[in-house]
Amino acid sequence: MPKIPPYNGFELGPIRPPSEAYSLLLRINRGCGWNKCRFCGFYRDVPFSIRRAEDVKKDIDLVKYWVDVIQNRQPPRQAKSEADYEALSMAYHWVQSGMRSVFFQDGNGLLMNPDELTDVLEYLNQTFPQIQRITTYARSDTINRLPLERLKRYRELKLNRFHIGLETGNDHILKMMRKGVTKQAQIEAGIKAMAAGIEINEFYMPGMGGREYARESALDTADVMNQVNPDFIRIRSMALAENLEMYEDYEKGILTRPNDMETIGEIRLFLENLHGITSWVDSDHILNILLELKGRLPEDKDRMLALIDFFLDLPEDTQNLFRLGRRLGIMGQLSDLHNEVLVDKVKQTMDQAHVDKTNIDAVCDRLMIRAIPI
Repeated sequence: MPKIPPYNGFELGPIRPPSEAYSLLLRINRGCGWNKCRFCGFYRDVPFSIRRAEDVKKDIDLVKYWVDVIQNRQPPRQAKSEADYEALSMAYHWVQSGMRSVFFQDGNGLLMNPDELTDVLEYLNQTFPQIQRITTYARSDTINRLPLERLKRYRELKLNRFHIGLETGNDHILKMMRKGVTKQAQIEAGIKAMAAGIEINEFYMPGMGGREYARESALDTADVMNQVNPDFIRIRSMALAENLEMYEDYEKGILTRPNDMETIGEIRLFLENLHGITSWVDSDHILNILLELKGRLPEDKDRMLALIDFFLDLPEDTQNLFRLGRRLGIMGQLSDLHNEVLVDKVKQTMDQAHVDKTNIDAVCDRLMIRAIPI
């Protein structure tokens, strides 16, 4: 394992889930302990290291100082460094949001030594007792290696939600993408975490298996969800950037890139095959075409399917107009198709950029890649 660098001040990692927009971000480790997934480029150039518990606690102390300054409980001083300014900014936004949640960065907070992570959690709760939720990305294989009693202890210390990148429940795609886990391991991890009283966010990535495996991916992923019954199912449509290893499969013709309409069709098949669970489904990501696709199962299932069918039944030119509007950030929901100002703006852009049905897929693909730093 690489040598751990000395403490150099407050640190922030590169990403967080959209649902953690109002959380205090604390970096537990740098990079990803696995870092082999062929569909991910977030941590390729970040050497993996686990931060010392004492360094994370120093970050907590620094945030506490600035929180006290902001709340007029401490006399202010001049920020000393860029890291100090980052801690001040983080403290300010956290105070504004109510200081209720914390997210551990980077790729898998559970890789910290369990005793050290417990120490960090105890210190965090002592420093900010009002915290209600602490969350982290977590890999299924890591969850499966931890004793149930340790997970329960984490839950007692308010580490009560895991964000798990399921991506797909299909073993062939998981192996192809070098995910490093199996369908069964994903099921066991979800069940184990929930048995410890920890909420589960399962991420599903439609499009990962290309056109060739869309049906298998939808059905196998639905099967995993049906067995786990996670608290949240979050949809993350695939964006295929040329710097990702999986791009080779498309260049070689092993996989064929799905367009927005085909991806929505895969999502529909997935939703249609969710049975007997009570998860909240959400499409809260910039890469998704239908942001309003969300609801509680089973009561909102028919409404969500009807929304997809409405989109799939639109005339092709209207579908293409909305697709471009979404990818440009001009439109957010299907109801924007009734906004003449927005419609005219997208039409004008289509005319100026010469976008039509012959190149809409390519244009939308490029805009998706620009939307997220992958």
